[in-house]
This record gives sequence, structure tokens and C-alpha cells, in this order.
Amino acid sequence: MSALTYQESNGLAEIAMDDGKVNALSEVMIEDLLAALQKAAEADLPVLIHGRPGCFSAGYDRRLIAAGGPASIAMRAAGDRLTLALLDHPAPVVIACTGHAMAKAGFLLLLADYRLGVVGGFRVSLNEVAIGMTMPEPAMALARERLAPTWLSRCALQAEALDPQQSVSAGFLDELTEPEQLLGKAREKLTTLAALDRPAYRETRELLNAALRAELVELFELAQRR
Repeated sequence: MSALTYQESNGLAEIAMDDGKVNALSEVMIEDLLAALQKAAEADLPVLIHGRPGCFSAGYDRRLIAAGGPASIAMRAAGDRLTLALLDHPAPVVIACTGHAMAKAGFLLLLADYRLGVVGGFRVSLNEVAIGMTMPEPAMALARERLAPTWLSRCALQAEALDPQQSVSAGFLDELTEPEQLLGKAREKLTTLAALDRPAYRETRELLNAALRAELVELFELAQRR
């Protein structure tokens, strides 16, 4: 049974991750996300992405990171493609952060057009340094571009775990709501964005992301040559 579901309704696409655990971004999960995004892109559909109650995602599969080798490399390469797929999506992208979002999941929040989170005891963290990893250069470029400058050191260097309100201040989230209202409000926001002129939205989004995308592509290619 797949940990990801995809559905289309009223001109919108919805992608839900639920592996019954922490929604680890394994290569399989990422490839499923990529396939769902591609399907939505081919139909020019706005996309809502969300996780399971209490957890959006814990980020990359820690077991694969610890093991290293080809499987870990393939997972990270798929993650790089997911980064570009989100930046390149031709229609609006909204993320409903259903709970905790760690490491790569935190970076996914930074790639969406609009992010809604929930109040409660949840944390968002770029925890690479806390688990003994140097922040990858592309990840640092994304953090530097999208996080509030006054929060950059606390998030990227100090690996601080932010509560929901801090996550709004830092730039991971745009607004908070009660858990039972999250998906309804996220769908309303996506519907609002979908009503905007699509060519103008797409072209303006490309302009907005152009410099960041070019930097990320260069850094991805550099990492592959090392």
C-alpha cells in the first residue's frame, strides 16, 4: 500500500503523505511525490501537499543517511529533483504543515508559495548540525534566500527547533490555524490562488525564483562532480 495518495477535485490536486509513522522522505516516497507533481503539472493543476495529523515529515530517511552508499546518494538526488519540481511547478503550490517538519521537510516548506501550520506542541527544525551533518550548500542557499535574516543563524547554524509561532516569524509558515481547520483553510487558500490569472502567476513565479533556481542548479551540479 502506498504511503502517498493523489486526488484531483474541482480543478485542484491534493497530495497526502501518510506512512503511519513520521513520513520519512525515502527515495520511494520522493519518487512518488515527483510522479504526483508531474501528473498535476501536466494538467496545469494547483497543488496542496500535506502530511498525517501531528507530522508533516521528519525529512530524509535517517537510516539511509547513516548507512551512506548508493541508496543514500539516490535519495538525495531524488530530493534535489523534488526541490526543482516544486520551484518549477506551473501552478500554485500550498503546503498544509500538519505537525512536525524536520530537515528536508523544513526545506519543502520554504519551496511552497503559501504554508499553513497548526497551533500546538509541534516543531519545525533544520536539524542537520544537531545530528552531526554539515548543512549542504544548496540547502544553505535556500535557507539564506527564504528565511528571515535575523533567524538564519538560529535555524541553520544552531539547529533550533521552532514552535509554530516562531516558525511564522522565521519564514517557514505564513499562518497558523487549529488542527481541525487546517485542510479546509489550505484548500480555500489554494482555490484563491488558483483564481489568479494563470499565465501571469506562472511567469511572475518564474521571475521570483529565477536567481535561486540558477544558484541551486549550479550547486547541485557541483556536488555531483565532487
